[in-house]
Amino acid sequence: MLAGVLSSLLFLVGGQFPAPQAPEQRVSEARLAETVRTLVAFGPRMGGTGSGGRAAEWLEAQFRAAGLAVEARDDPEAWSHEATAWRVVAHVAPAQERVLERAWPWLYSPSAQGRARLSLEPAQGVALLAERASARSEKNSSPAVVLVDKPLSRDGEYPVLRSLARGDANKFPVFGISAKESALLREALAAGRAVEIEYELAAINRRARPRTVVAKLAARAGAAPGHVLLCAHGDSDAGGPGANDNASGVAIVLEAARALRASIEAGAIQAPARELRFAIWGSEIHSSRAYLAALDADPSPCLGVFNFDQSGYGSGAENLHLEPDDVPANRALVLDLAALLGERKGTAGWPARYATNKSLGGTDSYVFSNSARFKDGAIPALSIFTSAWDKPETHPRTAGMPGESWSDAPTVAVDWDDYYHSTGDTPANTTDKEPHNMGWCARVAAVGALRYAESLERRAETAPAPTESPQSAPARR
Repeated sequence: MLAGVLSSLLFLVGGQFPAPQAPEQRVSEARLAETVRTLVAFGPRMGGTGSGGRAAEWLEAQFRAAGLAVEARDDPEAWSHEATAWRVVAHVAPAQERVLERAWPWLYSPSAQGRARLSLEPAQGVALLAERASARSEKNSSPAVVLVDKPLSRDGEYPVLRSLARGDANKFPVFGISAKESALLREALAAGRAVEIEYELAAINRRARPRTVVAKLAARAGAAPGHVLLCAHGDSDAGGPGANDNASGVAIVLEAARALRASIEAGAIQAPARELRFAIWGSEIHSSRAYLAALDADPSPCLGVFNFDQSGYGSGAENLHLEPDDVPANRALVLDLAALLGERKGTAGWPARYATNKSLGGTDSYVFSNSARFKDGAIPALSIFTSAWDKPETHPRTAGMPGESWSDAPTVAVDWDDYYHSTGDTPANTTDKEPHNMGWCARVAAVGALRYAESLERRAETAPAPTESPQSAPARR
């Protein structure tokens, strides 16, 4: 009654209520970019680390503020690594001092400090400069520290990070450095100048439990049990800044949850036909495996997965990808999402170019799609992204699937990220340049998940009633 009175008063003065916004209209690319910057500021957010815990705590608060029920899960123990502080300085005779600002420790490097002579050859106690870390030769030679100048980002500015053996038994730290820093050191040695490397690293290598955050958006009253999962790994799995991989995916999942909840609260849409869950994995693969294992005891079965990974930037083009389209259980959902993208093509906030591609692996959706539960139940598990790996790739188009929206070709070109797994995966280099990529994915997440939930409801309504078999028929009097 009060709403009617207010509406009449506004009409009399020439005003009107704004139309409630649908979820896709509520997606904010500025907020997505800010979410990425906030997450990166916590640190690499590796599972079981301080930065990972702080990011999880922040995400719990954000989901709760959006009006969702939230559960934090401590996943099974695993090895974790966190470098809390480091510094590498080159002292070049006679009196040159150069801080190696691009130096970044590899995963599972131990805490260490000291000063050692730079050498291009392995030897006891030296600071070894090498193109790659060779565990066998370095273990035998026992250097004090290793500087590695390959692999690098495509521009040579940033080291691509690798991992030492998991655990706390590594004897010396390994730092990646840039091409320019390597050239400075190699030129000094070639000129016969003595070089010493001063280094310091504070690192924590230990067994710990990654923290996964799961938020829930309830289904409408009377809905059948089951949930649709939207997810992203919350850690920078290489140990670098992890803006595109994968703060972008985290921002998308959070933004979709915010948009959906706000639209329901405003009356723009009804609650979904199935429960929607939003999971931020504490550790890629490890945490999604724990979630999959826990489904055996979950009264709400998982009915489908939308995974977001490297969804905020692409070096080569402006594409959105749906993957994998060669898994039979995914076929219907891939086609439905491609149809949604076709409907919205040319609309502000939606991509002009999109593609479906075959299985590439390497992300959390495959934990689900490769499982017996999802295979036997024909349950879809997709990844939605805007770049994959660190170089351009072309793959055969899956028979009967859309492939590229921009051409009727027998192949699919998959976009890439020049800063993949490197210390250059910063907001400034990636997500701040193309926040609209995250906007695309958040809109697909929100609208696509709602539509998929509705399709499950329609399927349930039209399914034939089960027939009784002699074995299952109840006893008759």
